[in-house]
Amino acid sequence: MELLTATILLLLSSSLPFSFSSAHKTFIHCLVNHSSSFSSSSHPITESIFTPNNPSFSYVLQSNIRNLRFNTSTTRKPFLIITALHASHVQAAVVCAQRHHMLMKIRSGGHDYEGVSYVAESPFFILDMFNLRSIDVDIETETAWVQSGATLGELYYTIGEKSKTHGFPAGVCPTVGVGGHIGGGGYGNMLRKFGLAVDHVIDAQVVDVQGRLLDRESMGEDLFWAIRGGGGASFCVVIAYKIKLVRVPEIVTVFHVKKTLEQNATDIIYTWQHVAPNIDNNLFIRLIMDVVNSTQNVTKTVRANFLSLFLGDSKSLVSLMNVNFPQLGLKQQDCIETTWLQSTVIYWSDINPSTPLEVLLHRDLPSDYFKMKSDYVNKPISKVGLEGIWKKMIELKDTKLYFTPYGGRMNEIPSNATPFPYRGGTLWMVEYIANWFEPGKDVADYYMNLARKLHKHMTPFVSMNPRGAYYNYKDFDLGINHYGKSSYVEGMVYGYQYFNDNFNRLVQIKTMVDPANFFRNEQSIPVVPYEMYKTKMEPILSPKPMLWFLSTLVFLSSLPCSSATYSAAEFNTSFIHCLINTTSDSSSSHPITESIFTPNNASFSSVLQSYIRNLRFNTSTTKKPLLIITALHVSHVQASILCAQKHNMLMKIRSGGHDYEGVSYVTHNHVPFFILDMFNLRSIEIDIETETAWVQVGATLGELYYNIVHKSKIHGFPAGVGPNVGVGGHLSGGGYGNMMRKYGLSVDNVLDAQILDVQGRLLDRDSMGEDLFWAIRGGGGASFGVVLSYKIKLVRVPETVTVFQVPRTLEQNATELVYNWQYFAPNTDPNLFIRLILEVANGAETLTKTIRATFVAMFLGDSKSLVSLMNETFPQMGLRQQDCIETTWLKSVLFWDNMDISTTPVEILLERTPQYTLKHLKRKSDYVRKPISKAGWEGIWKKMIELENGAMYFNPYGGRMAEIPSNATPIPHRAGNLWKIQYHANWNQKGKEVEDQYINMIRELHRYMAAFVSKNPRQAYFNYKDLDLGINYHGKNSYYQGRVYGYEYFKDNFNRLVQIKTKVDPNNFFRNEQSVPVISYMGSVRIESEKSLLYTLLFLLVLSLVFESKNYIFREEC
Repeated sequence: MELLTATILLLLSSSLPFSFSSAHKTFIHCLVNHSSSFSSSSHPITESIFTPNNPSFSYVLQSNIRNLRFNTSTTRKPFLIITALHASHVQAAVVCAQRHHMLMKIRSGGHDYEGVSYVAESPFFILDMFNLRSIDVDIETETAWVQSGATLGELYYTIGEKSKTHGFPAGVCPTVGVGGHIGGGGYGNMLRKFGLAVDHVIDAQVVDVQGRLLDRESMGEDLFWAIRGGGGASFCVVIAYKIKLVRVPEIVTVFHVKKTLEQNATDIIYTWQHVAPNIDNNLFIRLIMDVVNSTQNVTKTVRANFLSLFLGDSKSLVSLMNVNFPQLGLKQQDCIETTWLQSTVIYWSDINPSTPLEVLLHRDLPSDYFKMKSDYVNKPISKVGLEGIWKKMIELKDTKLYFTPYGGRMNEIPSNATPFPYRGGTLWMVEYIANWFEPGKDVADYYMNLARKLHKHMTPFVSMNPRGAYYNYKDFDLGINHYGKSSYVEGMVYGYQYFNDNFNRLVQIKTMVDPANFFRNEQSIPVVPYEMYKTKMEPILSPKPMLWFLSTLVFLSSLPCSSATYSAAEFNTSFIHCLINTTSDSSSSHPITESIFTPNNASFSSVLQSYIRNLRFNTSTTKKPLLIITALHVSHVQASILCAQKHNMLMKIRSGGHDYEGVSYVTHNHVPFFILDMFNLRSIEIDIETETAWVQVGATLGELYYNIVHKSKIHGFPAGVGPNVGVGGHLSGGGYGNMMRKYGLSVDNVLDAQILDVQGRLLDRDSMGEDLFWAIRGGGGASFGVVLSYKIKLVRVPETVTVFQVPRTLEQNATELVYNWQYFAPNTDPNLFIRLILEVANGAETLTKTIRATFVAMFLGDSKSLVSLMNETFPQMGLRQQDCIETTWLKSVLFWDNMDISTTPVEILLERTPQYTLKHLKRKSDYVRKPISKAGWEGIWKKMIELENGAMYFNPYGGRMAEIPSNATPIPHRAGNLWKIQYHANWNQKGKEVEDQYINMIRELHRYMAAFVSKNPRQAYFNYKDLDLGINYHGKNSYYQGRVYGYEYFKDNFNRLVQIKTKVDPNNFFRNEQSVPVISYMGSVRIESEKSLLYTLLFLLVLSLVFESKNYIFREEC
C-alpha cells in the first residue's frame, strides 16, 4: 500500500507545473495520504485533482461558472481543483487544507451570482461537488436522498421516473445544484402551497471541520438547523440531503399573459399585489416586468408578464381567476394543461414544451454577464408609486424586476423555524436583474449601476430595519468580510439583511462547530470574537445590542481618510463609538448602525440630497456633513444629542420644512457638522372619536392629509398647501394654509408634543412645562430641543369644497381688482381664502410686458354659495359658475399644488419626491397693515416690469387670525395684518453670477416695497427664513446678532423666547444660523435696561401730560 501511494505521488508530482510551490505539493501529498486513510483504495483522490497545467483544468473550472463577470483573463484562478468522487475526498480536503493553511472554496452549483464558490482575492483551491450527484428516491416513504452535486433537473427527472404524483418544492432553474440551492433556502413555484425547499429537509450528511462524516443525529439539531438556509459552506461540507417529497396532481395548469402599460398594466399590477399573496394556495402567479418598445409609437413602455402554476385543471383555474382576479381577463385559451414535471421545469425555463424530458439531465449553463439584487415588500405599493417605478425603469431601459408572491404556507411557518426569516407579513420578494453580453469593466460598471439605481429607487417600498435580502441571491453591495479583527462586525452588516434576528443563532452555532473559522467566504457566517468569550460577553450575543458596539469598526473603516475631505481629527471617531454605546441598552430592535451614513457610503449622497429643495445648496462646493443619522427610533435621537455634546459636534436637525436657506443641512459658519435627519420618524395615528392625531415630525403634510381622510371625509387640518413639506419643520415655525382664516395657524391647533431636551429626556407637554410648549409652537423647535411628534386637533371640513383660479392682466383691469381685493380678502367670510399671485407676463395686445394677477381660492362650501357671496361682496371679480370646481377637501390639495384633480390619484400625496422640477431659489417675506393706494400699485407694477423676473404671493389674513392674541404663540402676526407677502425668485442656470443677479433682483423688489409694509420692526415670517436679516455666529455677540432677526420674526415675543431658551438650553447646544440665542450677561443687562428705559419714558410721558394739563388750566384761569 505504501509503495502504491509513493508511486501515485511520484506520477502526480511529475505533472505539476514548475511554478507550483512546495507548499502546494506538500498539500497534495497530504490529500493522497489522508484520502486513503478515510476509505479504500477503490476511490483514489488522484483522479479528482486538477492542477492548472492539466488539459481539463479550464474546462472543469468553467463548467459551473454561471456569471461571465468572473470568467475573464484577469480573474484570479485556483491553484487546484478537487472534483470529489467520494466522501473521503471531501474529508481529506477539509483536514489537509487546515493542516496546510489553505483557503478552500466549496462549489455545490447554487446560483452564486457573485462567484463566491470559485473566486477569491487570496490563493485558494476549489472543492467541487458536481460528481457527487447520486439520487435515491423511495416513493413508499415519500423521501429521497440527494447528493449536493445533483442538479434540480436531475432530481425532478428521477422523481418523475418513480411517480407522476410526487414532486419537490424547489427552484425552476433545472441546472442549479441541489447543494447550493437548499443550503440558502431554496424556493420555487410551489412555495405558497408547501413552503421552501429547506422546509422539507429531514436529514443530511455533512463533513465537519474535524473531517467527521455526520448525519442529523450525530451533528445535533443546532447544526442541522443552520445548514437548512444559513449557508452550508459556513459550517461544513454538505454531502447529501434527505428530503420529503410532496404530492402533486397528475394535471397542473400554466399560463403566461403579457400586458403593457397601454393595456392597463398599472391597474392590473396594483390588483395583483393584493390578490397574489392571498389567493388559493394552489395558485402561484409570478410577475416579471421589463422594458420593451411600445406597439403604439416609438417610445418605450413597461411590459408585465404574469407567469403562473396552478395545481389543478384549467377550468378550475379560470373560474378561480374570474372571481378573484377578473382584471387580468384570463381565458381558457391562455391556459396549458400538462404534468407537473413539464410545466414546472420546462415551461418555466422557456424551453419548448415538446422538448423531451431528458433535457432536464443536461448540465449546460447559460452564459452572460449579470448583476442581481433582492428585496422584500411588506406593504402594497400605491398606483403613484408603481408609475414612478415604470418611469425609472424606462429611464434605465436595461433592467428587469421579478416579483415572487408569498403568503399561503409561507405565512404559517415561524420566522425562526429555519435560518430563512422572511415568512409571515411578506407580500412578495423582488429580484433585480441586469444582463449584458459585452466584456469590459466600463460596460460592467454601467449595467451594475443600473441595477443599483433601480434598487435605490425601490427603497420607499420595501422592508426596512433591516432592509431584507435573499441569501441565495448573494449581493456584495451589502458588504464583504475580510476576516480580520473586524470579521464579526463586517458579518453583521450583511448577516442581518439576509437572516434578520436568526443571524445571532447562526453565529453561535458557527462558533461552536468551527471556532477557528476554517469554512469561510466573502459572505459566510462569522465567529464570535475571542474577546467576547474572554470577557464573558456571550449572553449579549442573542439580543441585538452587540450590533451597536461592534459595528463601530465598520463605520470607522468606512470613513474617508483623505485630508482633502475630512481628517481623522475632524471627525473624532469616538463620536460613533459613543452613538453605538449610548443606544445599546434601549433599542435592541433598532440598531443605530442602520441609520448612520458616512461620506463614502454608497447611499450618502442620495440621503443627503433627498430633502434638499433649493439647488443653491446642492453644488459640488457646498460643504457636506461629516455624518448623517437617519433616526429610526427615539434612542437614536437621544444618542445624537448626548454624544454631540460630549464630543463638541454641531448638530443640524432636518425635519422637512421649507428651509429656503438650507439651515438644516448646510452650515454658513464653516463649522464641521452632522445632520440628524428625522424623515424616517413618520408615523401618524388618527383618533376620529376625539378628533385628534399624533403625527411624527418626519411625516409630510401630504401623508397627514391622506391619513386623515382615510379615516374621515369630514375632517382636515389647517396647514400648508405643499404636500411634500415635512410636518416637523412646518409646525415648529408656525405653519399656515388656506384654512387659516377659518381655523388660524397650524400651531393654534397643537394640543401636545413629544420633545427630547438637551439632557436627552423624552418630555410631553406636562413634563416640559407650558413655557417650552409655548416656544416650540412657532418659535422654531430646533432652538430648544428635538421635537419628535405633535398631537394636533383636527378640524371639520364640508364634504364639498370649491376652488377657482382666475387670472387677470393690467389690460383686464387687474389694478382695480387688486385694489379692491385688499379690502375684501381680509374681511370676507372666514370660509373663503383668496390668495393673490402677482407676476410679470407677456402682454396679449402688444410686445411689452404686463402684470398678471392670479386669484386662487378655496371656499369651504359649494360653488353656488361661493358665487353668490362673491357677486355680493366682490362683484369686480366677475366670478362665474364655470370658473369654479367643486371637489373634496383632500383633492383640493392637489389643485393647490398645480395638479389636475380630475386625473391625478390622491395617492400622489404619499409621494415624498416633489412633482415639480427643483430650481435655484430665493425667498423673502413681509406683512402689510394698511391698504395700498392705486398710485402705489401702479408704482409696484412699474418696478416689477423693470425687474421682470420676480413674483409676489399675497396671503390674506383676518377672520380667526384677527381673534387670536399676538402672544398666544411665538408667531406675533395676528390682528392688524391685512396680508402676508412672499417674494419669489426662481432660476435654472448654475453659477455665482446668475445667482447674484436673481438674488439682487428680489432684494431690490423687497427694498421697493418698504414704503407699503410693516415697520419698527419690518416683520418677516420665520418659516420663510431669510439670511439677509442676519446670521448668528454664536460668539460673544450672539445675543445681539440674534436680536436683529429675532425681532423681525417674533416682535416682542422674542424676549420670552430668549428667556425660555436660556432656561432649557443654557449652553446653546441647539443652534443654527437663525436660532434663538441665550441671554449673555450683557444681553440680560440690555433687556433690563430696555425695561428701565421703557418705564422711564412712560413716567416722563405721564409727567409731561400732567404739566401740560396744569398749563392748560393756568392759561384758562388767566
